[in-house]
Amino acid sequence: MGGSGGDECITRSSHVMEGGGSLESYRYYLSRRTVLQMLNDRGYAVPNSELTRSLTEFRFTFGDKSDLESLRLCLPLRSNPSKKMMVVYLGTEEIRTQAIRGLYGQILNKEALHGLILILQSNMNTFARKEVLKFPFKVEIFHVGYPGTPMAM
Repeated sequence: MGGSGGDECITRSSHVMEGGGSLESYRYYLSRRTVLQMLNDRGYAVPNSELTRSLTEFRFTFGDKSDLESLRLCLPLRSNPSKKMMVVYLGTEEIRTQAIRGLYGQILNKEALHGLILILQSNMNTFARKEVLKFPFKVEIFHVGYPGTPMAM
């Protein structure tokens, strides 16, 4: 290939679609792998099988159109297993206060939760961001972007 920018995009795009999968599943794979590596580095008990999972294995396990519920994680801190970190993926609709309140209501055993990581696919409005500040544990927010775009907000 001639080395022009367009050729590189085509090559990369075909790599992203490895095995005929969707860009959506690739984005979930990358975001999940990144958050698992980050939590492992922070001392959370991340199974090695999760850290070494390939894109093909990810698609086999979670499907090409992943159910966001199935991507949720709750991992214990290695040094204190009673402290847990939860990871939740939120959908493509704008995230509003009602969705944040609903999420908070779904969390069982809030006192054992050390933190929450929200992986967003869309924008969170100002009122929802203010609602997150009321949570009694630290909440980190990341955005699933397209390859080559920043992930953290």
